[in-house]
Amino acid sequence: MKLKIVSGGTGATTKVVNAETNEEIENVMGVEISMDAFHVEAAILLRDPHLSIEDMEVQEVKQSDSAGHVGATSSPDN
Repeated sequence: MKLKIVSGGTGATTKVVNAETNEEIENVMGVEISMDAFHVEAAILLRDPHLSIEDMEVQEVKQSDSAGHVGATSSPDN
């Protein structure tokens, strides 16, 4: 989906819309844009997003595990 920022000149009148349908994207809290001479990156911050997550894999990472052992568990022998 391509997005478009439409501004009426103030933050209160600015909105983010689907560029193809002009349908407003709801619950947008902000847009952060970073650019240099060769790249543009944008992050859209949403309030209360409705997410559908399927086929997700999880790994446990412990802060004290500085040796790079992802998901390692401790035992009395360690």
